[in-house]
Amino acid sequence: MLLEAFEALAVASEARADLSDLEVAGPLLRSRVQSEGSVLADDGVHAPLCDGLVEVLQVQASGALTPVPSSVAAGWGVPVAELLLRGRQQALAVEEPTVEPVDLGADGVVAVQTSSPFAGSQVHRLGELLDLPAAGALVALPTRHLLLAAPLLSRASALDAAQALLVNAERLWEQGPGGLSPDLFWLRDGALVQLPGTATSLSPPLAFLEVLDALPRAD
Repeated sequence: MLLEAFEALAVASEARADLSDLEVAGPLLRSRVQSEGSVLADDGVHAPLCDGLVEVLQVQASGALTPVPSSVAAGWGVPVAELLLRGRQQALAVEEPTVEPVDLGADGVVAVQTSSPFAGSQVHRLGELLDLPAAGALVALPTRHLLLAAPLLSRASALDAAQALLVNAERLWEQGPGGLSPDLFWLRDGALVQLPGTATSLSPPLAFLEVLDALPRAD
């Protein structure tokens, strides 16, 4: 265990040593979706994704992910939004996810899985992976390797999916490994919105309720 700890420190030091040169660090940049509370104590480059989630800039070197310090990124002279966009694109290029239906007790739920820790980043291209309606989709990000989604097709299926996603997101988040969030989100037009609540008591914003009420009553 002690040897593994020293090896991990050596890898992290190697990654940090390259950060001062954007020409070297640039191809290693990755952005990763994390829970809001997980980065409060870090002076790393990050930006809000929505309530409860942030997008964090990291470098991936020698199998390790290391946060990019704000002081280092400032020396590159590139806007944070551009750095995060590059990191996001390169994280998505790491692998093609596995996309398949999953039985969670509600119709239409799909699992998007990755072996890399960038499953949360797949939310940025969910419209390419699934046929999403104008109303969008319910999304859960329980772990860094798994995204769950349910396109909003009818009011009844949306309500069933919301309950199923919340129950299973909390369970998977607790079990791990790599727990990300137990919460439920709404993706529409590329924007992610947190839907506060529990499996038995959801408190969504008015915009979501209006979309829900406009959905067909049945499939």
